[in-house]
Amino acid sequence: MTSYTHNPFTTSYPSSRGPIGHVLKPVIDYRTYLRAGHMLLMFPLGIGYLVFLTVTLAVGGSLIWTLIGPVILLAALFISRWIGDLEAITAGYINETPIRRPPSRLEGVSNFRSQVKVRLVDPTTWTGLVYLGLQFPIGIAAFVTLVVMYAVTGAMVVAPLIAAGTDGPVFDLGGLGIVLETPKEALLLTPVGLVGLVVASHVVLVFSSIHGWWARLMLGSRSMRSSSRPVPPQTDGDNPSKIETRREPDVVAPASGGQTSLGPELSVGEVVEPVDQTANTASTPEVLPFASVPRELGSENAEALAELTAREQEVFMLMAHGDTNADIAEELFISEGTVKTHVKRVLSKLEMRDRTQVVVFAYEQRLVIPSSGGSGSYRGESTLLIVNDR
Repeated sequence: MTSYTHNPFTTSYPSSRGPIGHVLKPVIDYRTYLRAGHMLLMFPLGIGYLVFLTVTLAVGGSLIWTLIGPVILLAALFISRWIGDLEAITAGYINETPIRRPPSRLEGVSNFRSQVKVRLVDPTTWTGLVYLGLQFPIGIAAFVTLVVMYAVTGAMVVAPLIAAGTDGPVFDLGGLGIVLETPKEALLLTPVGLVGLVVASHVVLVFSSIHGWWARLMLGSRSMRSSSRPVPPQTDGDNPSKIETRREPDVVAPASGGQTSLGPELSVGEVVEPVDQTANTASTPEVLPFASVPRELGSENAEALAELTAREQEVFMLMAHGDTNADIAEELFISEGTVKTHVKRVLSKLEMRDRTQVVVFAYEQRLVIPSSGGSGSYRGESTLLIVNDR
């Protein structure tokens, strides 16, 4: 669950290839021409996106004071989201680096009004609109560049065949005294065309890689985490039987005499880690974001953490690991606005000024253990749960 820095040229120029492979391999690699086909499609798709945005925004904006205007604008908002998902999938496949989109389904967001609110506050909604609008000029540039490059280089490669089938000169620069008329003379253009074909292949790779970076920047999740959990089951507000409830720890009532009966090895203030007998270990992610409180944690600190709700405990542990609000929102499938609210409550309940104090506290209490790679790892895989005697 570490951060990463994206290099758009990694898949275009893998380190496994030598210098000659880097130069010549793109000419015969089918993915080069797959990327070229994607570049050609940007032009007609860009026209479609521009027309869609212009018509919907113009009509919806002009009718904003009526009932129809907001409906048109909301429809454009959701359709642009779906188009952005499709563009992210396409760009990720072409560049062999999947683009992770922010989750479209969030916990607790079941009604249409909540979904609209989430879409309005999601930054990728607006960056996605910018991306779709700019696809038209980008598509024109890609289309013209690609057609000119391959038309010129292709004509040079087959110049002897063109000379054999025509009577006029194949290449005429009379002012410089260069006129190629016969197939033998036109053969001189073939190596130039082959070199041009190599250059054109690299231009395609560079353009496609930069466009993939642009798509990731505008359409991808703001979270810089290198992995994420799968989408959890959604709550069905109309059917309570489908609601997934959180398993809470067993709290044992004090026995007579004021003593708490927790068994021979446990006492008040210690941690009870619930065991889920139905858990499917095969589907468990490699790293879970939540840790349990170690048994040596002081009672005062344990009581402070016990004031946090289950969701706030999850947010606390992710803050302790150094995650940003965007990271936490994607990990827990909630909006960034909800994350900010939880962060404020965690800081208030723990009487801490900022996230730095949370990180320091977590490391001092051994809730997060530094790993050899420099990033923290969690002490356990169960939710932070504390048994108290209140």
